Amino acid sequence: MPLNEMTKNQWKEASQSCDKTSIYQDPRWLDLVETVYPGIKIKRLMHKDENNDVMWLLPLMEIKPLGKIKPMLISLPFGSYGGFLIPKSKKKEIEDKDLLPLNQYFENSHSFALEIRELTLPGHNRMIQNTQFQRFEVNFPASIDILWEKIISGNARTCVRKANKLGIQIIFDHDDALTHFQSLYEINASYHGTPIHHVKWYFKLVEFFKDETEIILAKYEGNIIAAILILHYQGKSILHTAVSNPVFKKIPATDRLLWAAFERIMDKKTSVCFDFGRTRQDKGKQFFKRKWGAIAYPIYYSYFIKPGYKIPEILPDNPKFGQAIRIYRRIPMSLKRFIGPFLRIRIPT
Repeated sequence: MPLNEMTKNQWKEASQSCDKTSIYQDPRWLDLVETVYPGIKIKRLMHKDENNDVMWLLPLMEIKPLGKIKPMLISLPFGSYGGFLIPKSKKKEIEDKDLLPLNQYFENSHSFALEIRELTLPGHNRMIQNTQFQRFEVNFPASIDILWEKIISGNARTCVRKANKLGIQIIFDHDDALTHFQSLYEINASYHGTPIHHVKWYFKLVEFFKDETEIILAKYEGNIIAAILILHYQGKSILHTAVSNPVFKKIPATDRLLWAAFERIMDKKTSVCFDFGRTRQDKGKQFFKRKWGAIAYPIYYSYFIKPGYKIPEILPDNPKFGQAIRIYRRIPMSLKRFIGPFLRIRIPT
């Protein structure tokens, strides 16, 4: 049977009966993107079998990547994961035959590629597979003492002790936490030459996910120098964004923030694990996450790609964007706030 494109309300109702593998599959994530970036086309797809039973739902966003003329369909950008939502009553993997309608939908579209990001190994072989990205998770033990003594590395403990000696102050539930976070985000992104999200992005994220969002700040000598934004969802805490002021890069503020987050999560029994999010095969980033006792798991990227195209690599650290990044870093922040969102929506990380 052909795919059905659903309305917001239909999607919200249908997704309630499906298992969600991450917060990014929550209907509010699609609403968030539509609110901040109304120009992005969102496809809410449903596939039914011959008995009119729902087989799967799939959220897709149409993004035109930097350097590309044609768009691609992604599930899902601006978050680490996406993928199919399966009805709880099914408990069945997606098989090759279940993808025939999606393949036809893609072939009839004007997109050059379709990308799906999943946490579990797909049960189909019809799509091209890629595992260049990993996620790192810390499974919390029975007590904070075990986490400190047995799971995190000596390097992590040393960083936390150093931060304590320097007098790093950890601030929870600050009234202006989001304002401080936004300021650090802009400074941090500017330093790395990464186009910034629309100024409304994080404010709307917190508004849409008020009960799931937590921002923790680190203060040093009167300055807020680092912050982390965590999303708590269905027993898992995801490090959505970590930002810091590069002026203080030699101070292990982020390490201290993470330990404070671990202590609080375990004390409140908020989650059973902590997800560091998506990481490419980068030894430096992997070391930072492994030192916290995080275990690596693959993220399964699946693609439909039209002839003449290849798997896109639209990442801020792609060497071919080197010159553009150097120029972007030098322009004033006021201009970054203006042009950043136009570029950011074309980098679907």
